[in-house]
Amino acid sequence: MMKLGTRTFSAPIFHGLIYGGLSTALLLLIATFSEQGVSENDRELAALAFVTIGLVFSRYNLIWKWHVGRAGSIGTGVMISWFLCAAGLVFLGFLTRRTGEYERRVILLWLVLTPMLFVLVHHIIRYAFFRFFPDSMKSRTAVIVFVSEDAQRLAHILGALDVPKFRLLGFFEDRSPERVGHRKEDRPVLGGTGDVVDYVNRHSVNVVFVVLPLEGADRATDIVRQLGDTTASIYFMPTSPLFRSDQLQFANIGGVPVFSFSETPFFGADGALKRLMDILFSASVLIVLSPLLLLIAAVIWLTSGRPVLFTQQRYGLDGRRIKVHKFRTMHVTPDDGTVAQATRDDPRVTPIGRLLRRTSIDELPQFWDVLRGDMSVVGPRPHAVEHNETYRALIERYMLRHKVRPGLTGLAQINGLRGEIHMLESMERRVEFDLRYIRTWSPGLDVYIILRTIALIFRDRAAY
Repeated sequence: MMKLGTRTFSAPIFHGLIYGGLSTALLLLIATFSEQGVSENDRELAALAFVTIGLVFSRYNLIWKWHVGRAGSIGTGVMISWFLCAAGLVFLGFLTRRTGEYERRVILLWLVLTPMLFVLVHHIIRYAFFRFFPDSMKSRTAVIVFVSEDAQRLAHILGALDVPKFRLLGFFEDRSPERVGHRKEDRPVLGGTGDVVDYVNRHSVNVVFVVLPLEGADRATDIVRQLGDTTASIYFMPTSPLFRSDQLQFANIGGVPVFSFSETPFFGADGALKRLMDILFSASVLIVLSPLLLLIAAVIWLTSGRPVLFTQQRYGLDGRRIKVHKFRTMHVTPDDGTVAQATRDDPRVTPIGRLLRRTSIDELPQFWDVLRGDMSVVGPRPHAVEHNETYRALIERYMLRHKVRPGLTGLAQINGLRGEIHMLESMERRVEFDLRYIRTWSPGLDVYIILRTIALIFRDRAAY
């Protein structure tokens, strides 16, 4: 089912600026009335918070209903995201040993009051928007031409939408209810297709949805031509398994409208932004954690000898082979050409290796792979070449996950799909999350996944 509406670039920027600006302003305001006043450290934290929160919260539309506590609602999402952002900033403070440089009362008040401010401002903006711009968000009347399973599904979606809001009046259909599967409890059939134009004009219908299979395109064209004598907005929804793909996106190439079924989101400016984020983040981690990396390398060398790093070939961007590096966590064994996944209590894992794997510290050398451009901080996790060749033949669209650089962490990993794969269904779910990440990528999503990953490091039971 195609999505209603279009995804804009300006709206997320606006939402991110509001959320980021609110959190920053509150922090500086609290610091102003503290004993020390606004310090240089407060300004640095304010700048970092503005960028981080602006990116993460850009996904939350200020016009949507709050519905705090409801799964998947903006209220629940905002609260969870704030908790993760706060945890990430505190963790970064401990990591850089700078927590003692801040006034604890200021930080505590900021952490507690910020989500309250988000709730207040969200409701104020939503009220003001509907109060002063009622025409832009008022309910729109709609009808659907032709009855089918897809048309009924569209009717259900229209009835559940909050923004934009539709009031579905009914259907138009020439065939009998028994033939098209129309039930008495469904929206009424208002007439035949020949009655659409007259009905739309008489009732000032705002939107008309024409739902037909591709082989009915000529008939749809005729109806759309007739509807040109109305002021209604017209949408054509082609019903075909091809158009039910969750990878389907609308694009415009040189003024020609096309449908895209597989495309990388990291093209042009977005690709440059993604790469810049990778370079800055990976370089910062390597610099800050360099003493830890040297210490781990020395411990591995002293306890189990060389090599310190484990190198394995994986598939990277566009299916090209790359070399991925990790701290060696297993005893050195002869290479027989097979790759067995690590299992819980695997006898091949060394004592120090078990700790490194449990905390994911063994993957820190991959930040060097990110810096080199072979990997990204966030993206689909790279699988061994042998596993890739197996699963690409078993899972539809498996290779589409290689439209982007593989990542140290990803959407699948924060949803419990990391480590050993026991069943084909588990790998299919992992691929679904990978493709969803590619389809819905944003800078804020990357920051969200990084923060969730940090929160999971010490309590992920799938890491062994």
